[in-house]
Amino acid sequence: MIRELEKAEVSSVIFIRDYLQFFFEGERGSGMLTAYVMPHLFVTGRRFDSTVPGYRDSLCSFISRKVKRSEMEEWKIKLVFDNDDRLEIPLQEADSLGMEAAMLRFDNEILIW
Repeated sequence: MIRELEKAEVSSVIFIRDYLQFFFEGERGSGMLTAYVMPHLFVTGRRFDSTVPGYRDSLCSFISRKVKRSEMEEWKIKLVFDNDDRLEIPLQEADSLGMEAAMLRFDNEILIW
């Protein structure tokens, strides 16, 4: 189901106390990715995590970008955008705490990691 995000555009990024939501619109439908673990960002060749100044601005830079590739790697969800910037949600942080790391809702389907 993660591949449904390919070619979809990020329409908004929502900041909610201790998690984030990304809304997507595309040819295949619309979706929402909720990250309960703060993603790592790679924007214009620079790595950002939630402790680095510019993190929120970097998250907002994904708005209007299209997902070129979406994939699951061993311990992360990875979205690569049309400008080669990327967002990675590390799954092992949540696993070690016994909580969910992310949830993807695409049309009427839900996937939880």
